[in-house]
Amino acid sequence: MDGTEELVLRPHHGLCLLHFVGEGYSDAFTANMAAAAARLRENPETLVRLCIGADSLCAHCPHRTGSTCESAKPARYDTGVLQHSGLKAEQTLRWADLREKMVALSQVHLREVCGDCQWYSLCAAIEEQNNS
Repeated sequence: MDGTEELVLRPHHGLCLLHFVGEGYSDAFTANMAAAAARLRENPETLVRLCIGADSLCAHCPHRTGSTCESAKPARYDTGVLQHSGLKAEQTLRWADLREKMVALSQVHLREVCGDCQWYSLCAAIEEQNNS
């Protein structure tokens, strides 16, 4: 995938990418996430389309079953992100703009949106570090 292709992401993956520091479910999942994060860091003008359901970051997730997730949590996280950010499903925007919205959302609503995620404590610690 080159820097000119649109990246399709679940809304909550904007938060995941904002806080990503190399942790993941498996080596394959972590490598995939690291590649996406690097691409967006290097190309903040990359267009991102927000989808409902599995995206390319879900490819190596142990909770993925076909094109869906066996857990109800990701859909709830997506809904929370959309509600608190003013974004809409199927909306396309630049990563720089999505990142800005995720920063603002994370500062106020991180616990509310994804407080029961297994990665929440890591993201909260990064958020606290960013705000100090």
